[in-house]
Amino acid sequence: MAEQIKTISDRNMFEKVFYTFFHNNNKVYLKTKSGDLRITFFGYADGIAAFKIPYVKNMPETCIITTRFKQYTVHGFFKLSGKDEDNMYLFHPVKFQMMSIARKEGRYSFEEAGDSKQVLYVVNLISDFIISNSLALAPKKVDQVKETLKFDLSKQFQHVKIYFINEGMSDSRMKYFYENPTPIFIPDLNAPPSPQVEKSFNSFVNNIYSKDYYLQNRKNLVSEVSVPILYKGKIPYGYIQINCEKVMTEAVVTIIKRMAIIAEELFKKNNIFYVEKDRLLVSDVSYSGMGVVFRDRKYIRSFKENSYIYYDILLPENKKASMLSIVRNIELMENKIIKVGFAIKDVDALSEVYYQEFLESIGLSQ
Repeated sequence: MAEQIKTISDRNMFEKVFYTFFHNNNKVYLKTKSGDLRITFFGYADGIAAFKIPYVKNMPETCIITTRFKQYTVHGFFKLSGKDEDNMYLFHPVKFQMMSIARKEGRYSFEEAGDSKQVLYVVNLISDFIISNSLALAPKKVDQVKETLKFDLSKQFQHVKIYFINEGMSDSRMKYFYENPTPIFIPDLNAPPSPQVEKSFNSFVNNIYSKDYYLQNRKNLVSEVSVPILYKGKIPYGYIQINCEKVMTEAVVTIIKRMAIIAEELFKKNNIFYVEKDRLLVSDVSYSGMGVVFRDRKYIRSFKENSYIYYDILLPENKKASMLSIVRNIELMENKIIKVGFAIKDVDALSEVYYQEFLESIGLSQ
């Protein structure tokens, strides 16, 4: 079902919105830089809405407060009016955005089900920005990896470039691999592409080649192979690019893929990536995602909304599933528990089997 969005700015409708979606609903959140902070709605009268908001010392003049109820998500846009005692804040509501979409699948909450027998944990977690920070903190080791790769590649190809995510996300190839971690293969820039690859060829020319001034000034380089470097085969954090003066074959793609694997092995050998080894408790699961909860704020450093994360989820019978996910939301609850929600992006075949078997065992179906 397509998502439907409705904006409400008629003040005569505000009271109905508050007492339909915010009243008696504990899932109300203030949007903050650190994530979604769980707050409590206390009432609405005379154009003023009251919320109890813990932990906030300096409330901005404008803010967004959101709630999720049944198939609806409501974002309220507010202006600060004042503050009373006991963390009670007063706001003028400006408008609301209501989004309605039916859930496509079931979700199993261990707490709501009162299931104390099933305990799952996430371990060995790392995020894309942690990888980027790790590379930035080890410049000498990164340069050594680059030199090792270039030593062999420069003997065979006229132009070799090795790029890593810590150098910035403005690079057009890095942007491409972040969204689509598949190799770029352009055998001949001067030859018209076949119908099968015409779309990808035109995308390369318009979005990547046109922004590469080095190649623009060297028209003799007529072919390219670029391959992403992937953490555990999942998180793209760099790439190897080679260009030639002659037409290349697909055999070259295989060569560069092997070099990308060597790059990953060299980083693994140097042990520069920080992996969170502690176990984080899983709060809920579904076929498309899951949530984890924790009290210790040190773990929040591993998460940012919309970042990639790679981790193992420990399943019953000593099974585990390795997954690439995207952080969708971070909730800071009033009882100081932090909840992080993931959307699963990619999982290997065996891990997918183990995970689906577990979901079926607790009664979830697709």
